Amino acid sequence: MPHRLTKHHGLGNDFLVLLGAAAELAGVGADEARRWCDRHRGVGADGLLLGVIDDPRADVVMTLHNADGSRAEMSGNGIRCLAQAEATRRGVDRAELRVLTVGGERIVVVAPGHDPATVLVSVDMGPAGPGPEPDRALAAVDAGALSSAQLAASPRCDLTVDLGNPHLILLIDDPAAVVITAAGPYWEASYSAGMNVHAIAPTPGETDALTMATWERGAGATEACGTGATAAAHAAHDWGLVGTDVLVHMPGGDVEVIVGEHMTLRGPSVRIAAVELAS
Repeated sequence: MPHRLTKHHGLGNDFLVLLGAAAELAGVGADEARRWCDRHRGVGADGLLLGVIDDPRADVVMTLHNADGSRAEMSGNGIRCLAQAEATRRGVDRAELRVLTVGGERIVVVAPGHDPATVLVSVDMGPAGPGPEPDRALAAVDAGALSSAQLAASPRCDLTVDLGNPHLILLIDDPAAVVITAAGPYWEASYSAGMNVHAIAPTPGETDALTMATWERGAGATEACGTGATAAAHAAHDWGLVGTDVLVHMPGGDVEVIVGEHMTLRGPSVRIAAVELAS
């Protein structure tokens, strides 16, 4: 039987979404994620989202496979895309959903966007906690071939944050000067379980705004990261750089993060296409 998926993006961070009963999704996993997310031989995406819709514990139970087949506990952009797919399946443009992730339950509110393909989604991201400590030496790289700015080798400060998945936040002078495809693997190599790496700085001329570049474990450099933006706002607030209502600028676009006991992420999801794939 063919699989009928939809493709969405949250600020350029794109996902394939497959909804169905638990029995229907039982055979779909890492192999399909690698094949379907391949940008040359498949549809192409940063990850595959599976949403079980017949589990009594929640409206949707979310499983996320990165493009390399590895599992991720949570994605702020991905959960917005999943929520849009479920609202579309229900035939509504407004919905409040309980979504169960590996990182815990999330309450997600979907509202209409500026065009029929777009929705605005608010996610209760839960509390931000301390992330893991590095457990091995930094990557062996030819530092002489890369500038210190490219590696972000001397951040002014750094912090690990857990939002159901782990993040390393590096405060630097200019995220645009960082070649994230070099800096990301360099810093991630210190964490045996992998790490999402974000280079951030306060945005010049703006109050309570951050600029961020992202490397995501299992996906590489991405245009946006919702959990990363949430973690960045939490870290920057701890450092006294921003208040509680923070705008995070990323290459793919902007999200709003409300800092509190429970972090809130607000941003768009755009439906790109319906896709039918063989098993």
